[in-house]
Amino acid sequence: RAQHLDNADYMDMCEADVKTEWFMLTNSYHHVANHVDLMFTPGKFLPVIPFTPATYPFCFKFPYCKETIGLSQRFNPEHAKVVLDFDMLYHTETRNAFCKQWKEMNGEEGEDLYTYQKNRILRRKKIIGPSGPTGTSYTAYLFQEGKDKMYKLVDRSLYGARAPFIKIFSKEEKLDGMSEEELAQKMGDTGMMGMDNETDCNCFTFETTHTCEGSPLGCIWRPLFESCHPPEMIDEGTPICPETTAPTLSPTKSGYLLETDPPTTPPTASPVVNTTDPWYSTFFRIREHEVANAEEEEIVGDLLDDDDIGDEEFVLTSHEGI
Repeated sequence: RAQHLDNADYMDMCEADVKTEWFMLTNSYHHVANHVDLMFTPGKFLPVIPFTPATYPFCFKFPYCKETIGLSQRFNPEHAKVVLDFDMLYHTETRNAFCKQWKEMNGEEGEDLYTYQKNRILRRKKIIGPSGPTGTSYTAYLFQEGKDKMYKLVDRSLYGARAPFIKIFSKEEKLDGMSEEELAQKMGDTGMMGMDNETDCNCFTFETTHTCEGSPLGCIWRPLFESCHPPEMIDEGTPICPETTAPTLSPTKSGYLLETDPPTTPPTASPVVNTTDPWYSTFFRIREHEVANAEEEEIVGDLLDDDDIGDEEFVLTSHEGI
């Protein structure tokens, strides 16, 4: 049943008024999938809940997922399972006990969720992470209290999983989740009220063979799984919906402007006129230095000539003496 709450949407898990023993959670951006059929183990009828292992390829390279695991480890330091909020089947009594402890740790509306990370907030403008309780933290609480045996957790990276709720308003959910500063920045970047010319290519919204194969996106129906998928997930083809820019933002071609002269040819190097007396000779005493060197060479040359003459006379005199 639909509920309208006054609290922030990220507190829905703890603020939802539930009268039944078990419940699931979603929001108005999703609808219930046609194929939804919850799985239970035979005999004990334990709910089968898919999880994603908290490893680098699946989680830690994504800031939001890494932060989600970090927050869940406040309940169980060894927790390493990511459970999506909408995949979990919550036990109402256990949910109430979890939310009570979560609020004691983080505040009534999560105002103390990141207070111990003030140094990180100073170094980085914004922490990318959840603002309220998550299915992953709820799962960590189950392990802390020894109540994980009421579920059967299966690795979705090995066995797969099908979402019980299909997102039908992905753009609207993304925009509504932005702060005023983020929305203003996106409006300034695109100039189109935060909406760029990007097609919402979600083949999973087509839940029948007719709608899937008749879609303009080129989606492919998989009969074995009774689901619709984009072609690149099957044959590694080109993505069906590449992002394009809005036509109104494309540069306008010229055609009404006046003709202009061709660009001026680049100037050629001018010939050197005076190589003996460069232009910078006025700033330095180069000429004086060259003249002084020339005069010094003449004097040294004259002295050498005099020495040669003296040697010749000495030789002649010696011969005459003999």
